[in-house]
Amino acid sequence: MNKVISTVALILTDVFAIFISIILAISLRKMLNLFWDVPVIGYSYVTFNAVYVTLILILAYFGIYTKRFDFWHESKLVVRSCFLSFVMLFAGLALGQNAEYYSRSTLVFIFIISAIVIPVLKLFIKTILFKLEIWQKPAKVISENDEFESELFNNCYLGYVKATGTEHKTLFIDSVNINKDKLNKIIEDNIKESREIIFTPVLSGYDFSQSYIYNIFNSRTNIFTLENKLLSKTNRCYKIFLDYILVISSMIFWIPVLCFIALWIKSEDPKGSIFFMQRRLGVNGKEFLCYKFRSMYSDQSFMGEWLEQHPEEKAYYDIYHKYMNDPRITRVGAFLRKTSLDELPQLLNVLRGEMSLIGPRPYMVIEKKDIGNKSPLVLGVKPGITGLWQVSGRSDVDFDSRVEMDVWYMKNWSLWNDIVILIKTFQSVLKRDGAY
Repeated sequence: MNKVISTVALILTDVFAIFISIILAISLRKMLNLFWDVPVIGYSYVTFNAVYVTLILILAYFGIYTKRFDFWHESKLVVRSCFLSFVMLFAGLALGQNAEYYSRSTLVFIFIISAIVIPVLKLFIKTILFKLEIWQKPAKVISENDEFESELFNNCYLGYVKATGTEHKTLFIDSVNINKDKLNKIIEDNIKESREIIFTPVLSGYDFSQSYIYNIFNSRTNIFTLENKLLSKTNRCYKIFLDYILVISSMIFWIPVLCFIALWIKSEDPKGSIFFMQRRLGVNGKEFLCYKFRSMYSDQSFMGEWLEQHPEEKAYYDIYHKYMNDPRITRVGAFLRKTSLDELPQLLNVLRGEMSLIGPRPYMVIEKKDIGNKSPLVLGVKPGITGLWQVSGRSDVDFDSRVEMDVWYMKNWSLWNDIVILIKTFQSVLKRDGAY
């Protein structure tokens, strides 16, 4: 019964989200007349009904109402559904005999807004349904990784709850430490009970959501594809294009902030410079000057004595390459670091072609030896202002984990992953996760 209720609730939520998107799209289209004298074409209810039907059917085709996906993976499917719905509807209307009776710009706005509103409302309704114990599915986990189990059962968007006894209908298997024979036995025993079986691949460190799965029927063999998409010149061009479009289009916002912070820094420490410039490792290990707002006092002669009095800080620095309670930081600098605004000047590095918005963090020159044999991969692209480590704890992440995250980013790059990291960066900054 709960399955029926939750499915109906999710479909109605999407219908409501599309309704909101249509209202907002019409309002936005009418606002365009403030800037361009373009007549507003009448809106057809037939066209809007086609939007509802097309989008809901494509969402259903991708399994949005029958399968359980992580928020970001489902959001990607929603964006894909909105794009396909737009193409199909636009093509159908264009081929029809009444193409002049609908607003093309309104259709564009509808699907862009829907791609944002649908995931947001879905997150809200799934959270409520989970608390009402409607969006819950008993599951069992076979794993030696406590973190995996904790993340799974604390994710209300997925809606899995820890099963008691044999009541579970879903079995998760972390197959990293399970041999082939034992894994086959577990799967065979549970398939008899009509259970859904989800297991992690033995090969770790790769995002298989981007892989293609092929089946060679005669040999009954499954094949997974893996590729480093950043080796493609086309994908690199997409990445560069995204960098310049976002930075240039947002200049009207960040340039005034840049000027205000510069004056603020000078007012606290007039003798010091505005910017802190340090040589960092760029693409292929080429050094460049990385810009940051100066967040420390210009006079640091007291540091030798301070380190003698605080040996634990030196030990902390050896692990994290940062001090826990750095006395060199100014009051302005403390605020800039908490909000990550000290890194705003790196937008100039992006315009100079030395950095990217998203990528591995720019390593210091002396850290190259610490990266070790992973440097060809980590230094294979431009460093980024933000990256996977930034949204995974930032300063709380030790150096080795940071390198591993950069390696994962390089091996599993996609334009969607960059968009997710960019969105999660704003969340981390607002929550100030790991920033000091």
